[in-house]
Amino acid sequence: MEHATSTMKNATGIGKPGARIERKPHLGDIILKRYEKILHTGFEDLKRFELIDRLEKPVLDFIFTGNKKKILEVYNLLSEYPYAFTIRTKKGFDLWSLPDRGIRNVYVYISRFPKLIKFINKYENEIPSDMWGILFGYPLSEVHQFTYDWETWIKGKKNTETKTKI
Repeated sequence: MEHATSTMKNATGIGKPGARIERKPHLGDIILKRYEKILHTGFEDLKRFELIDRLEKPVLDFIFTGNKKKILEVYNLLSEYPYAFTIRTKKGFDLWSLPDRGIRNVYVYISRFPKLIKFINKYENEIPSDMWGILFGYPLSEVHQFTYDWETWIKGKKNTETKTKI
């Protein structure tokens, strides 16, 4: 159990940042292909995973549902790549102590910035919405408008959607 915990810590932002990945398919494509049926969120970010390698998106997240075996399978896949990441369930970060039976929602964060993942690990429940917007790489003006002037932001979104439909 000690080995699993220390391995997990290295994969959650305490280790060194990874090298840029140029190969295709990228990790996002692989996750979508293998796990699309169990994913709940993160589809668009996974399709555009190269934004992480180009340092345009500091953190990517997705949620999936799975049993312990599937959760550890995703963990092992992510461990093969030089990205910092963290995976947690409502039971916490110790995936190896999960019961063998039962389905859980799993929250995953991936980044080329290990210290951001370490920060998320420690403060996830305390991070305000504007900080999440910055971590997820949204334009600062949009983060500000969404957080502090939501009515204007939603009007802008509706106008954009209308123009795209025309």
